[in-house]
Amino acid sequence: MTIAPDMAPLLDELQTVEENCLYTAQAHFAIAARKGAIVRIVYVSASVVAGLAGGLVAAGLPAWLGVFSAAGGIVGAVTAALGADKDVHVHRVAANALTKLRHEARALRETFASALTKDELSREVRRITDGYNNLIQGLPPTDDEAMAQARKAIQSGTFVPDFRAGHTGKTLPSSPAAALPLSAAPSQSSKGGGAP
Repeated sequence: MTIAPDMAPLLDELQTVEENCLYTAQAHFAIAARKGAIVRIVYVSASVVAGLAGGLVAAGLPAWLGVFSAAGGIVGAVTAALGADKDVHVHRVAANALTKLRHEARALRETFASALTKDELSREVRRITDGYNNLIQGLPPTDDEAMAQARKAIQSGTFVPDFRAGHTGKTLPSSPAAALPLSAAPSQSSKGGGAP
């Protein structure tokens, strides 16, 4: 099926949503990793201090070292009770939701759009765009540091599938034409012949 030129803005919108999802998801993954490292440091440090101090007191060293054991236990308990790892989980869930939407937009743009009429594609693009807008409203904010990390990883070509022959590995295709040819070549089976 031929992709009509008047469908290009719809395909551009899908690509915009796809790219926005990619960058924002990677920023959320970066924030989750950073916050996760901080939470692990706090949990492990508090546990190590509590364990060492308790062990030293048990080994016969002065009882006042027990204060460090109690402090480590309190820090660990308060950190757990306040849900210090909640932010990590929230950012991972946000990243996963954005990744799912990104794949949905990509699949529609690259695979399914050519089989749809303009009205059908328009409805699907509206659904995906509305889904993106609704999702973004409920997500925690990202920060400049995380966006810079995301940009660096994406521009290194990390998110380009290996099977894309001839792709530069630096960015997403620059136009809908790169993903969907304006005229589909006839398949071998439609010519009645076998493999070339």
